[in-house]
Parts: sequence; structure tokens; C-alpha cells
Amino acid sequence: MGRAIGAVIAGAVVWAVLWLGFNAVLPSMIPEIYVLGERLDHVPVLLGLIAYSVVLSVLAGYVTAAVRGGPDPMGAVKALAALQLTFGIIAEVSSWDLLPVWYHVVFLALVVPATIYGGRLKARG
Repeated sequence: MGRAIGAVIAGAVVWAVLWLGFNAVLPSMIPEIYVLGERLDHVPVLLGLIAYSVVLSVLAGYVTAAVRGGPDPMGAVKALAALQLTFGIIAEVSSWDLLPVWYHVVFLALVVPATIYGGRLKARG
């Protein structure tokens, strides 16, 4: 049980550190488009953020499965997916007015399947 909890924490930390790090440097990369605390409607940037979140979710699922190990790490991966969805809902609600509704919906809709996919990649590999 301890290894499963550690695996979920590892996956969540990987996702959070990479997401927060990227969002910390993004304003300096495109300061005319991405300003922290201001509304973002630039579709290419929004699509890029969604793509990045999918990559991170796949990576987090993979890391979780790798740390969990064993013949069936998917329980830990599913727990991570549920945790990520919960954190995602909180984050999206807190930034509701800063982003278009379609972004929130797509972001949340992809978190669970991308995380599960990452776990399955490792479990099958």
C-alpha cells in the first residue's frame, strides 16, 4: 500500500512541477500574449497548453506505473487520474474567468484518459 501511495505522489509531483515550471517561464517567452492573472483567449497558446497538459498526464501515468511496479500498477494509475481530475477541477474553477469555457472542458476531459494511457504504456512495456 505504501508503494502505491508513493507512486501516486510521484506522478502528481512530476505533473505539478513541470506544469508550474512551464507556466512560470511562459510569460517571459510570449509576454505580449501570456500575462499571469489576465484573460487568455489566444487559441494557439490555449491549444499548446492543452497539448502540454496531455503530455504531462501521459508522463505522470507512466511514472506512477513505473514507481508502483508489479504485475498490475493500474490501481495506482487510476488513483492518480482521479486525484489529477480533482485538482484539475479546483484549478479550472479558480481560473474560470481567465480562460474560455471550451478550454476548461477540453482540459478536464483529457486528464483521465491521458493519465490512464501513460500507465498502460508502462504496464504493457
